[in-house]
Amino acid sequence: MKLSLTIAILGITASALISASFADRKNMNRGDEPLRGPDVVGWYVGGGSGGWGIDMELYGQEDGVLGFAFGTTSCNFGDEEAEWYGGTNRVPVIAQTCYRLKDGVFEQIGTAWLKHSFCAVSEPGCGDCQATPCDTLGIGCADTYWAGLNADAVAPRSEINAHTGYYEFPFSIQPTGNSGMRGKLQLRAEDIDPALNEGAKYFLECQYISPDDAEWGNQDNNCSYRWVRFNDSLEPIGISSTQVEDSAMHGWKFFDEEVDLRPIRVPDEGLLEMGVRVIDNQDGTWKYIYAIHNMNSDRSIKSFAVPVQDCVTVTDIGFNDIDHASGEIIDGTDWDISIENNEVKWKTEDYENNEWANAIRWGSTYTFWFTANQSPATGDLNLGIFKTGDINAIIHQADIPDCPSDCLGDANGDSIVDIEDLLAVMADWGTSNEDSDITGDGVVDVEDLLAIVGDWGCS
Repeated sequence: MKLSLTIAILGITASALISASFADRKNMNRGDEPLRGPDVVGWYVGGGSGGWGIDMELYGQEDGVLGFAFGTTSCNFGDEEAEWYGGTNRVPVIAQTCYRLKDGVFEQIGTAWLKHSFCAVSEPGCGDCQATPCDTLGIGCADTYWAGLNADAVAPRSEINAHTGYYEFPFSIQPTGNSGMRGKLQLRAEDIDPALNEGAKYFLECQYISPDDAEWGNQDNNCSYRWVRFNDSLEPIGISSTQVEDSAMHGWKFFDEEVDLRPIRVPDEGLLEMGVRVIDNQDGTWKYIYAIHNMNSDRSIKSFAVPVQDCVTVTDIGFNDIDHASGEIIDGTDWDISIENNEVKWKTEDYENNEWANAIRWGSTYTFWFTANQSPATGDLNLGIFKTGDINAIIHQADIPDCPSDCLGDANGDSIVDIEDLLAVMADWGTSNEDSDITGDGVVDVEDLLAIVGDWGCS
């Protein structure tokens, strides 16, 4: 359940989906059963004022890279207090990420180390707050970590299991580098300079990883995002209110309704999101864009493959991952790209060869794209799982380039002659619609129906 509010941008209002109240959300996704246990979500991203104000600070820059941090506010949507025991592994860690939507392509452009939180000051503002002492977050209470607190990010992503919420403490590594960059949300100046990114849109995303939240099965709603822009001085300006319980992938979908955005569950484990967009270039080619967001799977993704038949010519293959910094041990080597065995495939090393290979790990989104000379139809995408288990690949059905049908009766062009073609012809009966005029005699009539019957089942 969501409420339709408005976003103010350059004096123009646009309809947006903003989170509903705490009371509305307590019964979401569980039917008539209320949420049980603690449920920590991101309530505000970059400050709670909404509109143009934002709590995001620049702390340093080095070799064309800027070190930022932004404030976050959590809320306990659950019906039990959330643990917040500072100096232990029973306290949330807070992730900060940044995304860009440019020329139709959605990409993650920055990531940070994690804030290891230490105290929850139960505040009103997100529900009927039942305040508690510092070591728990009360039911219906909010807690704010402003930019200056989140700038002190010392928890490595590599040591967190986002699906179970478990991590060992103290951490085995600490961030490295000068104080203005160490552990910060690092963004390349060229990626956010408005002069170099005309029309681009940006999204800040926070994610809370909480051990007790995960133990109660409430870890799939911990991402929230906010739309921002950067001015000529590369300073952030807030544009929208926080979109609670939605990852930044939903920002892509908001600005482009043609994006096919759906969840994918790693078997018996974490949650992924897949976004697919096919753009007709109006020159006989189509651009295929695929983005895989790993919300909280520890098993992660090591490969991605799109099938292509012999009739398909593929060009302009691309790939975007993220750069880990400040001494994080995850390998940043780009994925190998190949076209063989009738598929376009991207892959990193196997877990057995390199446990810190550049897999799509939690809190990350990798984007893949290419141009093809054939229009889309539904096919099977293959996602290889990085860490071994009973099932080591996931099949997800979405748009892929497809060969033209040789079936005369395929009126709707979906590569099979079936009831849909029959319905298309009936809808155009008596007209001269070229798609439904299968026989090409200038009118949709019984001859076209007979052509469908004659080709029934053809694919």
